Amino acid sequence: MRRTTLRGLPRTLRPVSAIALPPKLPLHLLLTHILGVALLQSTSMAVWFVFPILARKRFEANDWQTLIITASSSVLFALSIFWNDLFSRRSFAKYLLTWWAVTCLPLAACAFAWDYWSLLIPYFISCLGVAGATPALGDLLKSLYPDATRGRAYSLMWGVSMVFGALFGLGVGRWLKHDENAFRYYLPLAAALQLAGAGVCIWLAEAAGHNAKRELVADRGQSLWSRVVEPVTHAKEVLKADPIFARYEAAYMTYGIGWMIAFALLPMLITDKLHLDYDAATASTQTSYLLALVVFLLPAGWLMDRLGAVRSTGISFAMLSVYPLLYLWASDSGELAIASLVYGVAHAGASVGWMLGPVALAPTPGKVPQYVAIHATLVGVRGKLFQGLGVGLYMLLKGTGVPEIIRGFPIPLIIASAAYVWSAVQMFQLHARMERTRRGDAIVVERAVK
Repeated sequence: MRRTTLRGLPRTLRPVSAIALPPKLPLHLLLTHILGVALLQSTSMAVWFVFPILARKRFEANDWQTLIITASSSVLFALSIFWNDLFSRRSFAKYLLTWWAVTCLPLAACAFAWDYWSLLIPYFISCLGVAGATPALGDLLKSLYPDATRGRAYSLMWGVSMVFGALFGLGVGRWLKHDENAFRYYLPLAAALQLAGAGVCIWLAEAAGHNAKRELVADRGQSLWSRVVEPVTHAKEVLKADPIFARYEAAYMTYGIGWMIAFALLPMLITDKLHLDYDAATASTQTSYLLALVVFLLPAGWLMDRLGAVRSTGISFAMLSVYPLLYLWASDSGELAIASLVYGVAHAGASVGWMLGPVALAPTPGKVPQYVAIHATLVGVRGKLFQGLGVGLYMLLKGTGVPEIIRGFPIPLIIASAAYVWSAVQMFQLHARMERTRRGDAIVVERAVK
């Protein structure tokens, strides 16, 4: 009778005691990681959020022009799989510096804009790299933290980023209220802070031994066309071969209907319905949202460590169905702040699950950047589809001939709320499927060990 050894079993079927976990990260490296992520993320969140409002108030953008500004950052997440292809062939340092040059230098160039189009062109170029940091940061996260603590570690560094992002956003809003040309100063500052963040992450990758673990893909002299097609083909193959990950992405696609519609309509809500100044707009939306998110990120990370990415994200999706309806109810900045607080509380789980879901579902550490890149790419797909849907419905229904009860915002925001509900159902169904598979795997392990 042939002996069955643990080495012969797939990694996911081995007993936990047989799987080596990464060593605990020293405190000074954890703090360095938090600092690097905070410098990269907080500045970009604050700056990109204000752009649609700046375009609308300072450069008199119409509804469709506002949509282009609003949608560019999320739609161009679709380039993430191509960034991942570059990441697989470049050292950590060269990659992050390339990303900074593509993304942050054009962002600083927006400071010289004199009209809508001179703002849009460098902003659009900057958005080409909006997803570029995600493969590198996801790879670093997987390498440095064991599964049992990764949720809390990520929540901690993301929470610090949110605090700095909220403060930066509030400062930008107040600065713009007093000086409409303040963007000419804070955009270069944001680019400089992101360069510092990239430098911190580069140092960390070397100090923590991450660079020594990476195996780069050799350049095979492919044509440009092959380099473009290959990542798309590989993404399709991964989704076809991994039905759990594919179902996870399907649920996130449904969630994206709700998120993209509400996100695209928020600048219109702020300017057309509530007529808020820059400081009131940032305080009642981005700052309120981020502060609530910070408070609940650690509980969300703890919940994810206990319940897993799929079930905890499903709970978050269900909670998110409330805030689009609160947008409808809001009639001033205070009520909009309440809606944003609810949004932040509900979004904590989805925010953690956005990164940690692909990280947890990747079958091997080497597959993490690809899984994160595929996930980020699909953000661009849903952004392209659903932001236009939301704004298009709003423009179609805001005419004077439409009954007041459905005029403007109600129909698209109700659709957003319903999409959140259905995405939660999909996540709970996926969790049930994974539990059935896990019970079957446990029986296989038990028989193999005997």
